[in-house]
Amino acid sequence: MSDRMGPFDPDNADDEATRRLRELLSSQAQAITPSADALATIKQKIRAQDRSHRRYAWRRRLQVVAAGFATVAVAAVAVIVGVSVRHRAPAADHHTVAVASPSVTSIATPTPAPMVEPVAPVSSAPATYAVWVYYVDKRKDPQQLLFREQTVAPTSPQHTFVKDAVTAMLSTPAHDPDYTSYWPAGTTVNAVNITGDTTAVVDLSAQAANGPTGKGAISAQQLLYTIIASAPKIDGLQLRINGTPVSSLWGSPLAATIAPQPPWQVLGHVWITSPQQDETVASSVTIGGEASVFEATVSWQILRSGGVLKHGSTNATLGAPDRGTWSVTVPGLAPGPYTVRAYEVSAKDGSITHVDDKAFTVN
Repeated sequence: MSDRMGPFDPDNADDEATRRLRELLSSQAQAITPSADALATIKQKIRAQDRSHRRYAWRRRLQVVAAGFATVAVAAVAVIVGVSVRHRAPAADHHTVAVASPSVTSIATPTPAPMVEPVAPVSSAPATYAVWVYYVDKRKDPQQLLFREQTVAPTSPQHTFVKDAVTAMLSTPAHDPDYTSYWPAGTTVNAVNITGDTTAVVDLSAQAANGPTGKGAISAQQLLYTIIASAPKIDGLQLRINGTPVSSLWGSPLAATIAPQPPWQVLGHVWITSPQQDETVASSVTIGGEASVFEATVSWQILRSGGVLKHGSTNATLGAPDRGTWSVTVPGLAPGPYTVRAYEVSAKDGSITHVDDKAFTVN
């Protein structure tokens, strides 16, 4: 068969084949007898094909629309990523974002820089902290009693407060020249243990055995009151030297468990706690402290160049045998060095007794 255009030519072989095929198809068509419902069946099939074509056409349209929306969404994401990349700080590893319109050819999502959590500055603990240490007054007024000063001890990660306080007492001289400690130089703490929650077992080095005769009893009280200041629940002391329990210290007998003597027997009857020794203060100075005196009356003097500049008396919050606090403000002091002295006037003969004094400077 030929695809040549033009009139039919019976002498042409291709045209003769075409004629015979037409005759064959015509004879076959004439032999077909259509049934009575053939036309209806054909129409029903045509309608079914039309519906199928229409459904396919709608589905095709939806696919096209969905593809369009997807393309737009991808393009929008690419634009957002591109803007984000342009505005972010450069990372160690750079990536590019390729965007084509209307379709995206490639999208390389940038790897975000690793987030580093800010590290708060480490606050270091103080290297030292304040501790109270008791000392023995050098003056026999009429007997030697205890006074207290504040000093510092190195901060211990184990929070060994009792050991720290005892170490400070053994190694730190008193700031006030009237106070002292009779514990031998070089004495150290071997160990401190607490038994029964209220008894301190203190083991000192061998040097502790060689103190001055007759000063053992007051020195044991000095040690115990220093311990109580650091751990107020303590009410007893068991003293050991190089692991051996002590029943006598420098010739003074000691109980197996030493108890604190009452404050009115062992503490200085008048303390000045403000100002501190050699402190610099303003011209209006407040002097004060603790006292256990007859009728709670504390007498005081301000001295300059050896003479009494001002004097007076005030009442403590409690009278003997209890222990109270006292204070008085002295205004109008000119710049320079001074000494404040506080004491009790004897009810027996009016003499000055139980003296404490501090040197200070007005700026």
